[in-house]
Amino acid sequence: MSDLYHVSLDHLLKGGSTGYVDYLGERTDAVKSRRQQSFLALVLVYLGIWAFSLILFWFFTSGSDAMGYWIMFLWVVLPVTTFVISLLTGRNDYGGRRKWLACPACGVLYMLAHYATFSAANMAATGRFHLPSFSMFVTGAAIALVGIAIGHSYPRHPDSSNK
Repeated sequence: MSDLYHVSLDHLLKGGSTGYVDYLGERTDAVKSRRQQSFLALVLVYLGIWAFSLILFWFFTSGSDAMGYWIMFLWVVLPVTTFVISLLTGRNDYGGRRKWLACPACGVLYMLAHYATFSAANMAATGRFHLPSFSMFVTGAAIALVGIAIGHSYPRHPDSSNK
């Protein structure tokens, strides 16, 4: 126990329970804070890549580059990013039971990436309104579901227990 919490054996035996309990509380709070920061960093990385893909489409893609964008971002970069972020979310159990809510959230963002790029460009060119494609939602949510499920089933290191 002294090695696990980096406390001397003398302190554990003679230091009194109040000091030890306070120390454990501080350590637990620090671990929770780091976990929250790590999860927030993952979310911000995902949103940053998502926003970058939209900016790239509108500012740096011409009509002849649209198919390359389609293949690169909507079928490689965003799905891989979704999978890796959801894998890490499942592996580290960010959000506990609520981690599964990342599936519909990723589905919505994947659908919106398509809608805010190709569908919006098509609507602007034709003057016709189109609803977002639900199949894009299903694709994004399925990628996130697989990533979280694989990450969740991966054996955790005993020291990474966070419940």
